[in-house]
Amino acid sequence: MQKHYKAVFLIALLSASTTVFPDALPQNISNQLPAGFTTLIFKSADINSDKLNDYIVVAHRENEKELSESEQAESSPRRPLLIFTQKTDATFTLAARNDAVVYAVDEGGQCDPFLDIGDGLAVKSPFFTIENGVACGSHWTDYITFKYSPKLHNWVFHKRIFESWVMNNSTKPDADALVLEKRSVSTGDKAKPVLLEKYQPD
Repeated sequence: MQKHYKAVFLIALLSASTTVFPDALPQNISNQLPAGFTTLIFKSADINSDKLNDYIVVAHRENEKELSESEQAESSPRRPLLIFTQKTDATFTLAARNDAVVYAVDEGGQCDPFLDIGDGLAVKSPFFTIENGVACGSHWTDYITFKYSPKLHNWVFHKRIFESWVMNNSTKPDADALVLEKRSVSTGDKAKPVLLEKYQPD
């Protein structure tokens, strides 16, 4: 568990060195959000190597929890992941969207898998990672990373790391509270790249 937290800290440290933290989205981007959605979290960085700051935005419905608990709801509202790239005139265009990689409000069981364990989004150009996970009841993390492809002018699936932990039965006083139960790693196939828009977690 300690190694896991060190890895998360390193990701955060790297992203902090390359990511801009503006107070609000540019109005040009806000105007392009899907109807009925508002900003949940966003970060700005040059994520397509053109020396202009772009935006990665996760949008949501403000009443998503109530909607997910409604008797009429067939499923919880999704949280669209949107990439806006900056043009030379300082406006932005929607370059990519995926509605599956950011987990919904109740996909963690007792917890919110996107908001409850940390930042939810780490950026280190040309990579960015969606960080889903829970630490109440069950304990798991599911990190999905994408990389910008200059050849395709798009973002492709790079790597997914899933880890889960269970309570440690050890009676040693210095034992970790949790022990790793499962770890799986899947890596994108360079010969058959999967675009961000097409990627679906299993």
